[in-house]
Amino acid sequence: MTRLYTRNQGGIPRYYADLRSLGGGQVALKPPGSKRATADEAEAIQLLAREVEKLKGKPSSGEARLGDVVEEFVRENPGEVTPQWLHDVELRLTKAVEFFGSDRELTTIEPKDLREWLNKKLSHLAGGTQRHFLHALSSVYRYSQEQGYVPVGFNPVSGLYRKPKATNGVRNRTDEFFEIDQAARFLEAARELDLYYEVVGTFLLTGGRRKEVFGLLAGDVDFETGFVHIRPNNHRGLKRQWSERAVPLWPQLRKILEPYVEGLDSEPGDLLFPGLTGGMITDLRKPLKEISKKA
Repeated sequence: MTRLYTRNQGGIPRYYADLRSLGGGQVALKPPGSKRATADEAEAIQLLAREVEKLKGKPSSGEARLGDVVEEFVRENPGEVTPQWLHDVELRLTKAVEFFGSDRELTTIEPKDLREWLNKKLSHLAGGTQRHFLHALSSVYRYSQEQGYVPVGFNPVSGLYRKPKATNGVRNRTDEFFEIDQAARFLEAARELDLYYEVVGTFLLTGGRRKEVFGLLAGDVDFETGFVHIRPNNHRGLKRQWSERAVPLWPQLRKILEPYVEGLDSEPGDLLFPGLTGGMITDLRKPLKEISKKA
């Protein structure tokens, strides 16, 4: 039996639907373009009707076609990733549809077909980029297993004997991480040179990604609770919905940021590290090279 129900999120009841009786699952009733389920009952009823109609037209196991499932996968955004991330995935899946054909049944694509795709259409790309294409297609198959479009465990990507290497054997990514003593020297060099000392300290002591740190707001540093909040704002989103998090404000980072924040003439909604034009910093390669020489 189809059931409409709510889940309390941040004090707001949001609507979900249980469609298991129709061969579906438990889904969030999200309006188009929204990342959250609706809080409006009338809208929820309309969205429920749309979900039921979609289920009625869903193919049975073994009949699902690549083009249709890719379109559904992008529309549903089951991983709840950011719009930019979803856009990148859609571009990669479009290349797969162009090669295999929109009407190609999912269960007829085999590992040898993927090898042909890699050799004929993706061989000019770096190994890491080829892996992104394979990962996008693998996501479609995992989604298809959940929806019953293919048998559980059916995923030709997992059947590849040899997948492209992320580095093509050129770089050892383990060399990209600082040891504790290296990080300490790098931070001290930034302090002595007075080159983005607070920015470098925030990178090293939060582990944040480039845009995550550059896009921090003054109000994201909470000295009272002792956390740095990494969350989406008007300046940048996050790579994935679950990338939103609170990172401990370690004593060393508190010591670095407290005098810096006190000297800012800004509101909580302003950038913590504004660029010269007032917008986000986009590139620190030159000052980082100078810091590296000193360290």
